[in-house]
Amino acid sequence: MLRIGTWRSAGSLDVVVCGWHDGGPGPLETGIKLIYGVGGPMPDFPGLRVGALAATCAEEIAEALSQGIDVVATAPGCSPAAPVVGAGMWHYGWTGNDPGALAGATVAGLVMAAQPGPCSVQICRDGRSSLDGDVRAEAARACLAGTVPLESVRLSQEAPSRLLITPR
Repeated sequence: MLRIGTWRSAGSLDVVVCGWHDGGPGPLETGIKLIYGVGGPMPDFPGLRVGALAATCAEEIAEALSQGIDVVATAPGCSPAAPVVGAGMWHYGWTGNDPGALAGATVAGLVMAAQPGPCSVQICRDGRSSLDGDVRAEAARACLAGTVPLESVRLSQEAPSRLLITPR
């Protein structure tokens, strides 16, 4: 399972944290990666591998993570969905042959980026996701209108603070 979260506070960088916990065959694997929207200097991260170049798209984020980079910076103008899609591409190995998973991750990334406060999204291998935070299905549909064909995903309010996103 891949879990991605943001925390936003006055004066802070926009940070996306990717964590995973796999229970497949072999040893248990967990970890954390950071993806920063950089508008200025990045803080020091002693002991972590920081990418030398700012990523401009999901593919570049996935490639940097695949190369073992722990902290990836995104360039100005990078799609707000790119950190979620890139993390999914890296973690699950998604390609253009996985349109449902990519659609689900894109919608989750766009909705997450539109949230004014902290939130998190849990993404499954097939692109299903649940977004936790102060989010409503109606507001998510409004933020996606004109950006994403809404027939490609189903949005349902699972609880007052949980939105389920299912690729069709």
